[in-house]
Amino acid sequence: MNALWLAVVALLLGSLCCLIVPLLRRGPPAGPRSADSLRAFYAAQREQLRRDRQQGALSADAHMRAEEELQRDLLQDMARRDAPGGGPAGRRASLAAACALALGLPLAAALLYGKLGNPRAAASAAAAQGAPAHAGSEDDMDLAIFALARRLRAAPDDADGWYTLARSYETLGRYGDAVAAYREVLRLVPGQPAVLADLADARLSQQGGQPDAESVAAVAQALAAQPDQPKALALAGMMALRRGDPVEALAYWERLRPQLPPGSEASRQIESNIARARAAAGPDPMARPLPAREAAARAEGPAAANAGTGTGSASPARPGAAARIAGRASIAPAAAARVRPDDTVFILARPAGGSRMPLAVLRLRAADLPRDFVLDDSLAMSPQARLSGAQRVDVEIRVSRSGNAMAQPGDLAGIVENVPVPAEGLELKAGPAEGAGAR
Repeated sequence: MNALWLAVVALLLGSLCCLIVPLLRRGPPAGPRSADSLRAFYAAQREQLRRDRQQGALSADAHMRAEEELQRDLLQDMARRDAPGGGPAGRRASLAAACALALGLPLAAALLYGKLGNPRAAASAAAAQGAPAHAGSEDDMDLAIFALARRLRAAPDDADGWYTLARSYETLGRYGDAVAAYREVLRLVPGQPAVLADLADARLSQQGGQPDAESVAAVAQALAAQPDQPKALALAGMMALRRGDPVEALAYWERLRPQLPPGSEASRQIESNIARARAAAGPDPMARPLPAREAAARAEGPAAANAGTGTGSASPARPGAAARIAGRASIAPAAAARVRPDDTVFILARPAGGSRMPLAVLRLRAADLPRDFVLDDSLAMSPQARLSGAQRVDVEIRVSRSGNAMAQPGDLAGIVENVPVPAEGLELKAGPAEGAGAR
């Protein structure tokens, strides 16, 4: 605080010096040759400026400004010499003006500061030195977020701005606003796995950790586009555990574990989650109760096993064959006109009557069809969820214009249910989603 007032006094004295010293300075001596002396002095100054210009020390603009300043000084000195106050009376007037400024300026400054300023500012500044640096950061962040939101309302096509706004809302715990901002990001750049995972995370926080249709769909789309997306894997495991499927939760978290830095807080949390899921899964996590439909199919024999609701058929592979599903994928002729060459085609296998997590996923382009395909363990999304671990699967084909594996309006799809593993000769056709064999 003392340093502040000392600085104020020093600035005030400096200002007074700049104003008073010229008033106290004696004017040019009077006399018949004083005018000639002034002209000679300024002529010498002009000659020096000319030499500086010739030597390159001054630019043309600087030389012109210096000449103008010199002319003004000459005229002012000539006016002071010729003025009636240029003698002793003038010096007395200058002294009086200097005294008035010396007393009046500090007084006027103090009155003006007391009226318009903040006399407690110095004490507040001193107190702020000992306060935490982030004391006002929350208000500053609120103002910055408000300014960003206002700017985005005027220019709503800034994806980076919306993403920054969404992350900022999450920091403040405004999860509903964060969800809305993430939706704007996906409107501008659809299908981004990281943004889909962030949207699901914010939605879960808004719902108190309870998954809903939007969060589940966002995680599924993120994993379909990027099977090893870290946040999506973590959220998928949590969702699976909440719906009572610890085996599927284990599969997601086991895929996530190698991506985390050893010893990090995230790694320790996932290890804890894995331990909890293993405890819930029992002594043999991969031993899952046989679904009722699959048990009935086994009891009824091969005929029931081959029965499906989709377009196509399959025949059991020869004994001893590797765990794989082989067949031919195509577009139903009635739907061919609705397909573009760059549409994305997903062929995937899921446990029959069990988890919705794919055991194998093959991604193609519509231009590649018709073509033969093979699903096997090399296309697994998780080491713990592979085709070789299933006895019967549902095999699905989906043609997606948006590039998302999750069903979207206008997609073409087809499914063959209850296919034995291994199997060959599957005929898989994609048709309108509302048609027979689609799901």
